[in-house]
Amino acid sequence: MTRASKESNDRIRDERDRLRVIFENLIDGVFITNRDHQIEFMNKDLIYQFGNGLGKKCHEFFGLSSTNCRQCHEGMSVFGPPQRLEWTSLVTGSTYDMLVSPLYNPDGSHSRLHILRDVTEQKKLEAQLLEYSQNLEAKVATQADRLRRQERLALLGEISSGLAHEIRTPLGALLTGIKLLEKGEEEEGEKELVLSLLKKETLRLKEKLSEFLAYARPSKPNLTSGLVAELLQETVSQLKQDTDLTRKVKITYQPNVEEKPCYFDRAKMKEVLLNISVNSLQALNGEGILRLTSFQSHGRQWIQITDNGPGIGGENIEQIFKPFFTSKGEGTGLGLSIALGIVEEHGGQITVSSVPDRETTFTVSWPLLGKAESIEHG
Repeated sequence: MTRASKESNDRIRDERDRLRVIFENLIDGVFITNRDHQIEFMNKDLIYQFGNGLGKKCHEFFGLSSTNCRQCHEGMSVFGPPQRLEWTSLVTGSTYDMLVSPLYNPDGSHSRLHILRDVTEQKKLEAQLLEYSQNLEAKVATQADRLRRQERLALLGEISSGLAHEIRTPLGALLTGIKLLEKGEEEEGEKELVLSLLKKETLRLKEKLSEFLAYARPSKPNLTSGLVAELLQETVSQLKQDTDLTRKVKITYQPNVEEKPCYFDRAKMKEVLLNISVNSLQALNGEGILRLTSFQSHGRQWIQITDNGPGIGGENIEQIFKPFFTSKGEGTGLGLSIALGIVEEHGGQITVSSVPDRETTFTVSWPLLGKAESIEHG
């Protein structure tokens, strides 16, 4: 043996002895097996836990299947990668995380280095954490369900209160008219006036009930392909017919000249535009400009409704989509809430911006293809 070779072997032996010292003092269990699956080294911690298994087959000593040993030795080259397995010992009753790495010997043979870490407490904590998490999820689900019930009850109370308030006036007018007719003392012209009043209040009552039903029981939109330009034209034409509302207001619409068909519920989206436009016309109070504009961008359909009225105050702009909110003396305060609900059912949104004494703009947008699930099942 040459001097260089001897020095090399001495260095390897020194390193091996140093590693053994390190392994002996580790708090984790360490053992080394040879190519025949026999244990050729165990550190003190492992011997303390399992007893001395030197010279014994790894799987026999630890109560594992021989398949485990074959996987460790035959399924791993000298360069790795390391393998990891978890098992519960029948000897100690503890659960271990075992890391197995290839070990190259000076004589050219290959061994396997095994490092065992007791993870019993960790597993217990993980199980406790999982149980706690599941219990917490169950509690959150129960609380969420309770809150939903409370919200439904609160909404029911709000609707009931609002409905009672809104129908009280027309019902009172109806009762008064009926009493007048029952007396039979009116002239023919007076009777016609009373009947006209009864008809008007009955229609008014019907409209209010329809609004409440639309808010309380919204239906899913029936999405079909169509052109928004046609929708704007219909909306503007219908608005102009109500001369008592529009009076001197100039109503214009600007459709998208390069518009492509998109998916929407024509009747419901028309209701959205009418609700917002009527709200704007009421703010204009018979004078001003109302402009409807449409365009398409980023896979969405956009409609803007702008008026040059007094604007919406900062204290009200955050409230206008809430049910029953109104700054006017008449109306249920449900129009914008219903409009928002319809647009959200289309997968869209409504935003509003307002500059006092200059202009107010409502922006409605939704995906050009609508909600995929609605199209598939529509």
